[in-house]
Amino acid sequence: MLTRIDHIGVVVDDLFRTKKFLESLGLTLEFERELPERHVRAAFYRVGDGARIELIEPTTPEARRRRLGDGSPARIEHIAVEVDDDIRKIMQAFSGLGVEFVAARPVAIDGNLNAFTQPRTSEGIQFQLVERGAAPQEA
Repeated sequence: MLTRIDHIGVVVDDLFRTKKFLESLGLTLEFERELPERHVRAAFYRVGDGARIELIEPTTPEARRRRLGDGSPARIEHIAVEVDDDIRKIMQAFSGLGVEFVAARPVAIDGNLNAFTQPRTSEGIQFQLVERGAAPQEA
């Protein structure tokens, strides 16, 4: 069902500083984006043979409090894994194990279909299922 880690999402307090740190480790920025509707800025860094680290900086005080809590400079938020079949089938299989999802249907992000688990139903870990290249093309 799950083929490989696509990325690990890390919420950070200071995107600029964290980017500089990852670059000092020899990682290369793949791309950045701002999602004002989600109140975040993000940067993706490639690691090794294909996995990535996604840095996520909340852009409003409320988003920062909700995603980082009080005083934490960073925390792992989710683990994204690629799926080897139709994401809807995988969601059904997960649901059969008692896992619930944030949304009933996959959402399109960057050309991929994605589904996020409710951490309380997946042993405290939020998984992001990714079906690469499966999102409908925008006209």
